[in-house]
Amino acid sequence: MPAASLHLDVPPASRRGALLLPRALLLVVALLAGCATAPPAERPREVPPPLTVRPDVEPNFVVPSRRDRMILLATQEWLLFGQPIVTYDAAGAPIVTFLGTAAHEVQPAMLSRVLMYWYGVSRAPIVGPDGELRAWSAAFIAWLARGAGYTRDEFPDTVRHWDYISRFANQEERGPFVARDPALYAPRIGDLVCNSRGAAVEFAALPPGGYHCDIVVAEDRDAIESIGGNVSDVVARSRLPVDGSGLLQPLPERPWAVVLEVVEP
Repeated sequence: MPAASLHLDVPPASRRGALLLPRALLLVVALLAGCATAPPAERPREVPPPLTVRPDVEPNFVVPSRRDRMILLATQEWLLFGQPIVTYDAAGAPIVTFLGTAAHEVQPAMLSRVLMYWYGVSRAPIVGPDGELRAWSAAFIAWLARGAGYTRDEFPDTVRHWDYISRFANQEERGPFVARDPALYAPRIGDLVCNSRGAAVEFAALPPGGYHCDIVVAEDRDAIESIGGNVSDVVARSRLPVDGSGLLQPLPERPWAVVLEVVEP
């Protein structure tokens, strides 16, 4: 009996390659799919925390508006710094007078406040390369906004005034502040008054750079009063002259750039 022959149905080499190629492509696609990352999910918009345990509950006390809370917090910090008042002489030079005990930013009690402002809104180091304390005026304003209840979507955490000035000057949807031309708009209580550091700038084309902002806390016929941080190394209250229409008058130390009108207290 003849030996049985073993028959293997092996396709020709060309056919084997044709069969293997789609499998290889599938493997590559699978590997790429495993390495690919999904687009990051959009961060949900931050909302203020609830004030009451239920929507139908009303506080049995008066809750200040967020605008008023910023003013109250600024006034509190001004009191802690010894109530410094900044006025300007005929030449526009600032004069600082303390109504209480004179203070300074690097005194331990005051430095603890400055550190609270800064690290409440930033993780950047507050001490510069030469051991100096970095300018903290923007951190102070951002800290006021955060403490008053504005969310990060409404007012950014920052140690640079330009970050929130540019936000409100270029916003597509109206936020809690709106940028106004100081040559045309008279600031009111709760607004932020901002000057450039150095040369004057045009409101219509605000450039990135150094700025300083205070919050307006009082007004009368001849002046407004504002509180800002890192003014003569303290939280100071400045008396800023205005004309008969309430418009800010130019000062050599403070070339006005923009007023941020509070519109959502």
